[in-house]
Amino acid sequence: MSGADESHCPDGGRRSDEGRRPDGDHCSDGGPATAAPVRALATDPTPTTWIRCFHPKPAARYTLVCFPHAGGSASYYFDLSAALDADIEMLVVQYPGRENRLFEEPAGSVAALADGVYQALRTRLPRRPAFFGHSMGGLIGFEVARRLEAAGGTAPHLLVASASPAPSVRTDRSTAGAGAPQDGTEAEPEAEPEPDEAVLARIMGLGGTRDGVGRHPELMQLVLPAIRGDLRALAEYRVDAGAVVGCPVTVFVADGDHDVPLAEADAWGAHTTADADVHVFEGDHFYFSGNPPKFLELLQDAVRHSHSGTQLI
Repeated sequence: MSGADESHCPDGGRRSDEGRRPDGDHCSDGGPATAAPVRALATDPTPTTWIRCFHPKPAARYTLVCFPHAGGSASYYFDLSAALDADIEMLVVQYPGRENRLFEEPAGSVAALADGVYQALRTRLPRRPAFFGHSMGGLIGFEVARRLEAAGGTAPHLLVASASPAPSVRTDRSTAGAGAPQDGTEAEPEAEPEPDEAVLARIMGLGGTRDGVGRHPELMQLVLPAIRGDLRALAEYRVDAGAVVGCPVTVFVADGDHDVPLAEADAWGAHTTADADVHVFEGDHFYFSGNPPKFLELLQDAVRHSHSGTQLI
């Protein structure tokens, strides 16, 4: 598609919250919610429900769809969306049970999340996107890509799997009954559910939620069902070792991320019929916090080069 393509932001091109950083962690009155939420199952996968666009770019040549991590929400990626060059527009997936979807029942499985995103995206992408999935988001992006390819629709031309073990590695961990890593957002739930305080301490320690949320204990209690739902979905995730996508896979991994060893990142090569490459960054599970220049450069180059058919960086 040419640069003259109309913006495909789900809100029709209006800047989210008039261009301000969205504060989806509060209720509509602007203050922390204190009452227990009444949750309902999501029944209408509209683009404004599943997809957020913080910085519409009507002239953008490329579309980057971002899949958040376990316990994460769309607004965590607001700053990354703002940092992208003018030729790349970001759409961010919003999972149920958080921010503008706070009172919806969290999805019970990776498959359910992938099904919802697939339904929201399949007829609404005017150009082939690139996918960026961080941690759990890498697995959901993989599953959405498989669904789009199987349907013959607008499938992604690239999957960037960030701080995410390959699908077969995740399956092997789950099958083996591995316990919860000490420093991984997507830790497997233990036989006895962790106390709320332990779950929140691990998530906050990783930087996996907005800083402002930690200052409001009432808000943290509201998002706990979504966090626990994500952990449960990951614990139950299974995929065949031969499951593949047809697009290239670029893997971003950090040298200090003890939950995703390099060997587990390398294993993504078995899940694509195209090329796969791995880039190692300094840092931990959230190595890209603050959008370091090397990360931004590699991400944007991968999006552009894979789309044009030239060799990946």
